[in-house]
Amino acid sequence: MAEVRVGTASWTDPTLLASGWYPPEARNDPEKRLRHYARFFDTVEVDSTFYALPRLEVVRKWAERTPEGFLIHVKAFSAFTGHGLEANALPKDLRSLLPRQEGHLAQREVPKEVVEEAWNRFFAAIQPLREAHKLGYLHFGLPPWTEPKPRSFRYLERLAERTQGYWVAVEFRNPKWYVAWGFVRRELERLGLIHVSVDAPLHPEAPPRVLEPTHPVAVLRCHGRNAESWKGPHQKPYERFNWRYSEEELQDLAQATQALAERAEQVFVIFNNNYGTQGVEAALGLKRLLGLGPPPWAGEASLL
Repeated sequence: MAEVRVGTASWTDPTLLASGWYPPEARNDPEKRLRHYARFFDTVEVDSTFYALPRLEVVRKWAERTPEGFLIHVKAFSAFTGHGLEANALPKDLRSLLPRQEGHLAQREVPKEVVEEAWNRFFAAIQPLREAHKLGYLHFGLPPWTEPKPRSFRYLERLAERTQGYWVAVEFRNPKWYVAWGFVRRELERLGLIHVSVDAPLHPEAPPRVLEPTHPVAVLRCHGRNAESWKGPHQKPYERFNWRYSEEELQDLAQATQALAERAEQVFVIFNNNYGTQGVEAALGLKRLLGLGPPPWAGEASLL
């Protein structure tokens, strides 16, 4: 059976900070927050790097503030996945190269030289995690409008070339990828890319749950099962994933995790239902069902 790690997508969501899950002394202290999180979990996914490029000094602190053996997965910047970008999220020197310095730019509006330099800075910024052996996978969530067309497969080819030496996890949000799943699976295997299995609502525009690894590493990302909020519109990203998993649903996820563990060497389960305490409670509940205790460095950390 594979090594299984369970965590959440982000540890700093505003609704989590306001929920009371963190002790009062940690609520406004970034170092204490991360150390508190690491008492319960041995892995986490960084969500903020989708919205803005990571900063070297911040990433260095993540590496310094987490125990040896802790793994941090990094979500790819939006301009690397076809989502475009928010102009204000770029450093000033890159923003000056944009056709507009404010608002959202579609991918086609972003100059190629900006994207190339963003890649360079992204890789440079995450280097402290790599040097500390704390870097997990890089997560590339493709937009729901991206379909399995020839240009999409060319994108995957280029992505694999650019990210050689990294674990790269690809998540499909368009269910059409699974209509052609046999071919898609073989391409992911050929390119050495990790297939992200998704737990999502039963919705015509949501991907199905396909528990088939394409790499020794398997990833299951749990978005909740709120079919009413999946489509939107949303004022905040977390509104789509506002869902509290029931005990029965967690048992189903435990079975899904075990199915992946029978076919992979390492399995990461990440809860993205990051509204209030819903994500951390689901992650702790799944750990309980899988018989996973606190991380080895946590001493007597409670899983209640």
